[in-house]
Amino acid sequence: MQQDDFEVAFCDLCGTSVPAADLANGTAVKTQDKVIGNCCLVGLRAARPDVLGGGAAPRANNGESRLMVVAIVLLAAMAAATIFLDQRLAKAETGWQVQHNQLAQAQRSDSEVLQAVGVAMDGTARRADLDAFAERLGALDGAIQQGSERTRQDLDRVQQDVAALRQELRAAQAATIDYRPLFDDLRQQLQRQAVVLTDLRAAPPPAAAAADAAAPPTALPDAAADPGGLPTALAEQVRKLQSSDAAIRFEAVDELVRSKNVAVLPHLLPIANDPDPFVRRVTMDGLAGFRRTEAVDVLLSGLGDSDENVRDTAWRSLREVTGQKFAFDAFNPSKEVRARAQQRWQEWWDKNKATFGS
Repeated sequence: MQQDDFEVAFCDLCGTSVPAADLANGTAVKTQDKVIGNCCLVGLRAARPDVLGGGAAPRANNGESRLMVVAIVLLAAMAAATIFLDQRLAKAETGWQVQHNQLAQAQRSDSEVLQAVGVAMDGTARRADLDAFAERLGALDGAIQQGSERTRQDLDRVQQDVAALRQELRAAQAATIDYRPLFDDLRQQLQRQAVVLTDLRAAPPPAAAAADAAAPPTALPDAAADPGGLPTALAEQVRKLQSSDAAIRFEAVDELVRSKNVAVLPHLLPIANDPDPFVRRVTMDGLAGFRRTEAVDVLLSGLGDSDENVRDTAWRSLREVTGQKFAFDAFNPSKEVRARAQQRWQEWWDKNKATFGS
């Protein structure tokens, strides 16, 4: 069996395999556990034939051994340096690869971010679009302000109309005369009168005369006492104006007013001072149907009546007769305020009385 060519060692200088046969025949040497193969031994022998036997006689073994040690050390140092450099290069290459991968990853991330930003920017309005939008927004704001102003004006008009309607409603309510209390009072007075008449019929004549003496009729001016020239029915109502019963006077005034006969006016005017406020009020209301200067004079005096309802009725009759709209608050508790309003009516009347009704 041929086992001489088997590789059993490596050159410590270059790392080439050294067959055992080279060591046996001297083409390779082994010194101090260091193997130098034929690959490197030939060059060393050519450079130092005196040491490694290149044809000259060998020197002493001690010098050859020292040179061999130095060469081995140098070669080991070079090998170590080579190995160290290889390791550093491998480590540097590994670090560079890692950094390269990180940089590539960062670039991909940056690319994705830039792409996302680009997509986002595609949906972002440009300056021209923003300017156009701002212009439209300004126009819309102006239109809103104009609409708000028109709405405010319309609201003001509606409020004014509502206020006017409320005032007219209050005026209509105030102008509405509730005759129910008057009729209730008249009904009671008529009942009392019926009782008195029944007693008078049952009593002897002297007692009736004494009763008449105890209740004298209300004194009226001569015009009211003399109903001459009037129809019989109206003349009878004029005579009732002298009754001491307010209910009878109220009924007589109502009948005379409804007749619309101007001839009854001289008999109605004195009743404006009747002691009963209901009679005065129905008289003031009835004078609105007579467009005469004497009727206006009495109505102006009625503005100063002690009863607020009589004052209010006189004012409404004045407005109807004269067509004027001077304000007058009959229910104002201040006499001075009412007097100033009455004075405005009087000043107008003093200027227009001469031409009134012409």
